[in-house]
Amino acid sequence: MSLREITFPSANDRDEIQAWLHTPLGTPRGIVQIVHGFGEHSRRYRHLTGALLDAGYVVAHDDHVGHGKTALLNATWGDPGDSGYAATILDERRLHDAVRAELAQAGYDEKLPFTMFGHSWGSMIAREYAARYGADLTALVLCGVAYGMKGMDTMSRMSGEALAAGRAKEDAVDVANAVFGPMTERYADVRTPNDWIACDPEVVDDHAADPLNVMTVGMPNYQFFADFSDLMSAISGPEWAARMPTDLPVHLIAGDQDPVANYGEGVYAVANLLAEAGSRSVSATVYPGWRHEIHNERSIREEVEAGVVGFLDHHVA
Repeated sequence: MSLREITFPSANDRDEIQAWLHTPLGTPRGIVQIVHGFGEHSRRYRHLTGALLDAGYVVAHDDHVGHGKTALLNATWGDPGDSGYAATILDERRLHDAVRAELAQAGYDEKLPFTMFGHSWGSMIAREYAARYGADLTALVLCGVAYGMKGMDTMSRMSGEALAAGRAKEDAVDVANAVFGPMTERYADVRTPNDWIACDPEVVDDHAADPLNVMTVGMPNYQFFADFSDLMSAISGPEWAARMPTDLPVHLIAGDQDPVANYGEGVYAVANLLAEAGSRSVSATVYPGWRHEIHNERSIREEVEAGVVGFLDHHVA
């Protein structure tokens, strides 16, 4: 298995995106582009990456603007720039193009099926990406599906007021507290404010201590939350579903104790939007008793990975 590092200019005309390309042993079956979630970075998907490599897939991922190594090298923690959420979508397209070019130069089949896995905020990015570029995708997996999340109206209002007052670059501590503070309110065994991330306390602690997680280092600014709100609005209704290719297979997964997915209801809401718009291959799995990072929970991650690989294998084949 080999690893290539890729860099390319962000569509925000400011940052240099840091990305990675893993190739499996032997002849690959297809390509999976992993799109990470809010506040984290793409190397938190190492276990999933390993499972995909073992299954014969090329895996590509980057750290979004304001996140991970991209933020570290550009000194832009939690700051997406001034280009709106469209820049993040375009960055994923630029990664797609860079992956295709890198693999072609290395002699791989230029027609390898291209798929995408998006988690949380990454599921939002992947939904808009698929609406724009879905004709180039063979399959799409949406994990920790962000839909119906409590606090979105508050996020939109507070970030909008801050932008109108010229405070776009200030740390949005009040927005973060208002939106993420209540996320553990349904749990009886709350140990930390981040317990909504996982049932496994060591996964929660690892997330909190990760030096490349945004909220370990600082705080996203109001512009980030405004972009987040705008993207959620763009991919939450029938107008979005109508832009999706009807022949693109989509698989949605989440835990039924995940507040980001509205405790599993968001999975079915997005699946229904797609089905009502004419999508011909939509499937969903909700895992009872599990929270946000089902792909990192040690007790269930192999089952989750097997489901993802099985879905991809079926449609890539």
